[in-house]
Amino acid sequence: MNPMKNLFKRALPSLMLAAGLLFPAAAPAEEAAAPVPVGDRDAFEKRYIACVLSGLQDNCFITVFSGRFFSPPGEGATLIYDAIKAKMQGANVRKVHTLEKTVKAELVDIRTYLLELSGDAGFIGFYVVFRRKGDEWYVYEFALDRSEDFIRGLLNLPAPPADPTAH
Repeated sequence: MNPMKNLFKRALPSLMLAAGLLFPAAAPAEEAAAPVPVGDRDAFEKRYIACVLSGLQDNCFITVFSGRFFSPPGEGATLIYDAIKAKMQGANVRKVHTLEKTVKAELVDIRTYLLELSGDAGFIGFYVVFRRKGDEWYVYEFALDRSEDFIRGLLNLPAPPADPTAH
């Protein structure tokens, strides 16, 4: 099975959560602001990784992501910021591990990460999907989760056996 298909299949509950975070009830079209392109994706990535490593100081995550979502721009950055803070449960990010960067058909750029938290706080898996529209790139999707299934999906690990003593 394609590892990315496996990731999305295993992460479906988180994807649905992300969809709820990113696409709250949209404002009428005449009130919705046009999304802002991310510009250089690598430079944009450096900004959000630096923000995460800073402990999300000064609402930097909201500053980095605000208005960058493909459609609708809405308040996705604020909702994601709140979700990350809740998932971190007071721990600091010790290191951001880049797991994979994949561009498909020059239209979609998928970047997956594992956040290593301080102490015994564990990990948070997350990914950012960029989508090109014309010559510009936008944040299309963002998901994060601490669940073992989500993290195993990001790492392309098979599900553990039901009976760990079985070979």
